[in-house]
Amino acid sequence: MSSEKTYTGSCLCGSIKFELKNVSESRMTCYCIDCRKGSGHLGQILAMYMKDDISITDEDSNMREWIVSSTQSGYPKRKLFCSKCGCTIATIPMKYNGQKLIVRTSLLDSDFEKFVPKKRIFEPVKADFVGCAEGTF
Repeated sequence: MSSEKTYTGSCLCGSIKFELKNVSESRMTCYCIDCRKGSGHLGQILAMYMKDDISITDEDSNMREWIVSSTQSGYPKRKLFCSKCGCTIATIPMKYNGQKLIVRTSLLDSDFEKFVPKKRIFEPVKADFVGCAEGTF
């Protein structure tokens, strides 16, 4: 019996779906400028997968690609997003020659708590006020 577990997610409108094999050990919060601008937030929570461990279904051909050529890492990356709702699904960092994908784990349908980030990247460019809010919202 296999111990492999599958986790599902989708874009905002649901036209692009994905499946992840198991919980990635490479889970992070990224504060780079691209993640800030791409998410409209202060950063993104992500997980890196080998391309064979993620399956993307796009029955209506809504997937589009934007190449980010000027990056803080120095390597271009391919941003995969839904043309219907604008939601970013994954990024393919060309540092790994297309063999790895970075998935937005906030798009998961369930089991979100299993994908708690293990590290923070590009923290030096993180906004100073992140994590400093008092009280509850």
